[in-house]
Amino acid sequence: MRIYAAQTADHLRRGGYDEYGIDGEVYLWGTVVEHQIGWRAEFAYPKALYLPKEMLPITLKQIQSRIEALIGYGCDICIAYDTAKIPLWRKDSGFDGARLDFLTSRSTEWYAQRKDERTIKTGSRVAILGRGIAVVQRVGAEQVHAVLWNKSAIKIDRRKIKWDEQNMRWERQTASAPPRTGIGKRRRVGSRTTCGVES
Repeated sequence: MRIYAAQTADHLRRGGYDEYGIDGEVYLWGTVVEHQIGWRAEFAYPKALYLPKEMLPITLKQIQSRIEALIGYGCDICIAYDTAKIPLWRKDSGFDGARLDFLTSRSTEWYAQRKDERTIKTGSRVAILGRGIAVVQRVGAEQVHAVLWNKSAIKIDRRKIKWDEQNMRWERQTASAPPRTGIGKRRRVGSRTTCGVES
């Protein structure tokens, strides 16, 4: 097996290896051959691991689980943030409290943004099952005023509009489709005459 190491993070990026997620520094030994932008070695072991902030989960519990999986390597674990390497776990002392504050504030910002995204507002689309998609015109304390594709204005009880995570949209389920109006047509069924509504 051959292990490759780049001289700089820039060389790593140019080689396309930064797309694999975690990068870092390594100890190399055995047969080590130096090349123009790095090395090829017989053996390697992590000295430090750098996790891109985008790869870190949002919740602290998930972050802890991810870090615990990497702690077994017995090396420093850092967050790659812009051009800086922020120490998160030190092999000699464990978690860095100040860095946990960074992760907590990151989580708080994410939840605030998500809450804003999950708040119904003017311009939001609401799926009215059986009727189509409505565009929200005004949001009141108890009702949402919206317009359907056919320009019908509707009022929806705000408590009955829910975000559907699977469909990634707002939905208002109706118990049954509203009655349709149309021109009645007479038709003969057997020996009786019936009047129906054309839909």
